[in-house]
Amino acid sequence: MNRRKKPFKFYLIIFVFSTVIIAAYSLYMILVKDVAVSDVYSLWLMPVLFTLFYWGSDTLILKFSKKKNEVDYEGKFLDEISEIMRGSKEFIVEEYRRLQINQKFQQDLKRAYRIYKEGETEVLTIEKLENKYRKNSLEKRAMKYVVDYLKENKEIPETE
Repeated sequence: MNRRKKPFKFYLIIFVFSTVIIAAYSLYMILVKDVAVSDVYSLWLMPVLFTLFYWGSDTLILKFSKKKNEVDYEGKFLDEISEIMRGSKEFIVEEYRRLQINQKFQQDLKRAYRIYKEGETEVLTIEKLENKYRKNSLEKRAMKYVVDYLKENKEIPETE
């Protein structure tokens, strides 16, 4: 299905075409079938309703398809770091689970993504992330991979 916005001309053509069909049908009913004009009034509203319904459904489909196709840069960032961590074979499954439920570590991952995306600021620095946890703790070992990744990839990802 075509996922781009249709021009106004497209909806105008649909309106004109449906108006011609309704007008021809109304004339046929009035002239051939001897139907009163008051009985065909309701049909004259159909081109407007049909065109508005068509435009509304296209707008909704376009809106939902844009949301579906948005790139999750934070997810890609986290996937790359987790791939590096898995490749090191330094962590067991239970440690990954503990890191996932550790709110403090998850907040620091969000801070790391902001550093990756926007660069370092006075408040957000790589050094603060690096020195935040106790020596030899699980979080410190995991944050080492995040910090190394940030140091290697200082460029800001392209957003569309």
